[in-house]
Amino acid sequence: MYDIVLKDGLVVDPCNNICGELNVAVNGGKIARISDRHIEGKKIYDCKGLVVAPGFVDVHAHEDGLSCDGSINPIITERLLRMGVTTFIGGQCGIGAQDEEEYRRRYNSQPVNCALLTAHGALRELAGAADKYAPATDTQLEVMCRELENRLAVGSYGLSISPRYIPGTETMEMLALARVVRMYNGILAAHVRNDCEGSIEAIAEFIEMGRKTGVRLQISHIGSIAGYGQMKRALAMLDAAAADGIDVFADCYPYEAFCTSIGSATYDGDFLSRYGDITKFEITEGEFKGSVPSMDVFQRIRREHPEYLTVAHVMLPEDVEMALCHPRVMLGSDGVLLNGAGHPRAAGAFARFLREYVAERKSLSLYEAVNKMTWGARRFGLKKGCLKSGWDADVVVFNPQKMQDNATFSEPGLMAEGFCYIWIGGELAVENDKIVNARLGQALTKTR
Repeated sequence: MYDIVLKDGLVVDPCNNICGELNVAVNGGKIARISDRHIEGKKIYDCKGLVVAPGFVDVHAHEDGLSCDGSINPIITERLLRMGVTTFIGGQCGIGAQDEEEYRRRYNSQPVNCALLTAHGALRELAGAADKYAPATDTQLEVMCRELENRLAVGSYGLSISPRYIPGTETMEMLALARVVRMYNGILAAHVRNDCEGSIEAIAEFIEMGRKTGVRLQISHIGSIAGYGQMKRALAMLDAAAADGIDVFADCYPYEAFCTSIGSATYDGDFLSRYGDITKFEITEGEFKGSVPSMDVFQRIRREHPEYLTVAHVMLPEDVEMALCHPRVMLGSDGVLLNGAGHPRAAGAFARFLREYVAERKSLSLYEAVNKMTWGARRFGLKKGCLKSGWDADVVVFNPQKMQDNATFSEPGLMAEGFCYIWIGGELAVENDKIVNARLGQALTKTR
């Protein structure tokens, strides 16, 4: 008799090419059996009319930082859990933990599992290349390469870079680091150098790194890179590169607005020539929350509060949808919240994807959607995202008829609904949209 049996649910597991009404048995925290016949269990959950899937894997999320006392306040990870995510890839956009080993040590017993990329910004700071507009010296680059190799050797899953946020990053610097990542078969993820009309050249620069070094590539949030009329060309570039033997994929979130801090290099120079009218932007906190009355106000806030988050409603819906439907693009939330403010993707991305693009628009089948929400595990080499016998029982059971993303641009932290049960390692974490155990997630390390 098994510990847990999930009875008569629609089991959707693209990793095993499964999509049918089946029974799933869990024993000792592991997937034990999937069968079309009756299975006895100590505890049986009736999943008739519900979907049973591997726990979702968010391939692009921003981890919760350490507080002054060294603890972690699970603002992001609780919201990830509530929308079915059981594992995420952090350290994105070149932003991440200075001390990865310490962060992993403190991370244990958090809401969801966490796998970290090494952040380029952290390497630069360690090497003394603090000026984001200046290229690294040869000596600084040597320090970065040595430190990156140390981190990859003890469990980092790769490197994230952002020449957009660190404009002084030269191609030579990225190539040197890419070669180190390739030695460890890691992933090189990038918020590429430019967007809008500049996205094509920026993507070409990144693809060329794969061509020259053989490193595996991940383009971060391609919707906010090429979602301004360039998406068809950008996706064709991915296809052509793949046909040429270059290992390149991308991630995307299901919204037509991006979010970044007002002090970031995104807003250097004449950014309105790329994005359009200032009325398309909003500040997420402070005196002018929800609006930007003028460029003078925008620039004043940028000087006085560079940490404030902004939201820009500037991407084309058809471009975002095109990206989400492409076979080389998987789902990532890219969520960040500051003082409760930010973008609804942090709390709603996965639920919105299921509701809007599967149930309402029918742009994707349920099977295709679950594939995009779990495929990242295979991409990053995690034993997750799959209902495979002997693997950890990270399982999500949801009601597709009640799926709802409640987070909005005015209230971005509202949690999703429609998730009946979520298990991590065979332990129940969520029941009927309520977190019952928020301490099941662990820090993961890559093994060679």
